Amino acid sequence: MIKWSEENDSEVNHNIALLTGEEPEKWYPYGGMKGKDYCNNPSDAWPIICANKISINFKELQSDPLWLAEITSPQGQWQAQSKRPLRAAMVCFLLSKTCA
Repeated sequence: MIKWSEENDSEVNHNIALLTGEEPEKWYPYGGMKGKDYCNNPSDAWPIICANKISINFKELQSDPLWLAEITSPQGQWQAQSKRPLRAAMVCFLLSKTCA
């Protein structure tokens, strides 16, 4: 099983694109078109967050600020954390789609 929290942003973005019907093979530098950045761009990530009802909460644990993301559905519950809120949400989304 892939540990999404250990993958870099490019790999996370690429896999989200595949799951959402995008064609990342056409993204820069291959097709000269800039691709989506789900881990850092709210306009790319927000439709996924809303459609999948992903909760994002801030929590400061032992002076280490973290964002916690969570999806609860009839298929299960998935959680992810990151220092960046959109990345936490996107890792959570990947977990819900690849571990269900």
